[in-house]
Amino acid sequence: MLLFIHIVSAAIWLGTAITLPFWGNRANRADHLHTVLGIIDTVFILKCVFIMGGLFITLLTGWLLATEYQLITNIPPTWLSAALAVSLIIALNSCIIFYFLWIGRKGKRSLMRLVPPVGYSNIALIILVYFLMIYKPVEQTAFTTVTWVIALVLLANAINITVKLTKLNKLKNMSPSEYADNYFALLNAEKMTDLLKLFKDDAMFIDPFATGPIQGILAIEQFFQKLGDQFDSIKMHPEKVVGSNKQFTIHWVAQGVTQNGEQMPALRGTNLMTRLNGKISTVLIDFDLTQLPQVQLVNADVCHKLAAA
Repeated sequence: MLLFIHIVSAAIWLGTAITLPFWGNRANRADHLHTVLGIIDTVFILKCVFIMGGLFITLLTGWLLATEYQLITNIPPTWLSAALAVSLIIALNSCIIFYFLWIGRKGKRSLMRLVPPVGYSNIALIILVYFLMIYKPVEQTAFTTVTWVIALVLLANAINITVKLTKLNKLKNMSPSEYADNYFALLNAEKMTDLLKLFKDDAMFIDPFATGPIQGILAIEQFFQKLGDQFDSIKMHPEKVVGSNKQFTIHWVAQGVTQNGEQMPALRGTNLMTRLNGKISTVLIDFDLTQLPQVQLVNADVCHKLAAA
């Protein structure tokens, strides 16, 4: 019976963990922001219930089976000691992932984006634990295997950190014109996940479409979602960009079609953007609302309430 529970719990958590990269990729490719937000909530639930619960039961039952139903052995073999040590690292990483997901739901999106590399590290380490507990290698083989796997995991994380720092540095050094092109390219392609990565977690967004200022990345997510719900399609293109790297004004033109099929003629306006360390801290948008077809303003209070929910 214990072996059956061990196998089932391993299948549950490992199967869920393997599908998480799919959900992450789906979020990056989602056409509508409500899909992105739904995926984020789904990942959180999968992590809390299936992965954390399944992992705990798998490790506990595996330990009991390996020690012949005893929680403690006097002189555990090397492979069992190594498996326990790696399991403790997995448990620590899992707590870190859970914390990042939790504060990400509260508005710290920048930290939540650190979840994937920690999660991939955990998958590699858990496979290592399975190897140790199934094959029970001799002392030297167990030591060599653990050393190589951990070294490869550390190398992969070092590469990941280097790539992220390189991208961040590139973002910081973008000229205002390059930054504007990148911003509107992501917006027009509806790559909302990548677009929102350009914002600081506490960014301020002021738009005539909203009844008031939109404060914080979660409220900005809700604003984009509700604004997008009113248009069947909309494209915006920068015409002129003036200013410094820290603050610049983008003169743009937009055209689109509302959900009821009404054409929006060429609308011109400006985005005054302020950046801090390459991330957008404030956006002040200005255009003439009277030039728009019949649309409904987005309630800023509703965006903040939904973000806090």
